[in-house]
Amino acid sequence: MLVTESISTTRLTLTPLEVADAAEMVGVLSEPALYTFTGGMPPTQAQLEELYRRQSAGSPWGGEFWHNWILRLDGRAIGFVQATVRSDSADLAWVVGVPWQGSGYASEASEAIRDWLRDRGAVRFSAHIHPDHSASHAIAARLGLQPTGQLDDDGEMIWK
Repeated sequence: MLVTESISTTRLTLTPLEVADAAEMVGVLSEPALYTFTGGMPPTQAQLEELYRRQSAGSPWGGEFWHNWILRLDGRAIGFVQATVRSDSADLAWVVGVPWQGSGYASEASEAIRDWLRDRGAVRFSAHIHPDHSASHAIAARLGLQPTGQLDDDGEMIWK
């Protein structure tokens, strides 16, 4: 099993997710505009604590590993990145709080986890992105991913 480690980039520190991060992340994820493409509503602290408990426990499916990081700028949480790893494939996801969007943080963090996973044997990468989410399209393209034309069960485009 691959242990999730802290990762440093030029501007960010990616720290492995802990249940205690929910207290800080509830503010980061509180802006309703963040859910324009994903649906849903801002979570409560109790909801985030439960989610983070499940994510920290890891995948219940054999051969699948979950890696979750909190993005930190000068020590302050600003978003998260995730990777679901199966064999040599990794499905990536990223969310940056509204006040920090447009500054390249999601790209920087996503590139860092892609490189971290590549150094540990991942060779295939993918992401699931709402067809109208142009900012995430740009991040995926920067990662070297291209839209496949296939939609997942949630109506998101699969990029590989």
